[in-house]
Amino acid sequence: MNKNKELFISSLINFVWTVIKALTYGVSCFVAWRIFDLLDIVDIRKEITQNKNIGWAIMIGALFFGLAYVIGQF
Repeated sequence: MNKNKELFISSLINFVWTVIKALTYGVSCFVAWRIFDLLDIVDIRKEITQNKNIGWAIMIGALFFGLAYVIGQF
C-alpha cells in the first residue's frame, strides 16, 4: 500500500510540474511574440498571412521552438 501512495505522489508531482512548464511556455511565447512584434517595423501577421512570407514564418517558428527547448531544460 505504501508503494502505491509513493507512486501516486510522484505522479502528481510530475503532473503539476508539467502543467507549470506548459503555462510557462504559453506565457513566454505570448510575451516573446508581443515583444518581437513591437520591436519590428514590419507587420509580421500581415507578412505571414497575406504576403505568404515563408521566411517570417520560419523565424517565428524557430523562436517558439527555441523557447520550448529552453523551458524543457528546466
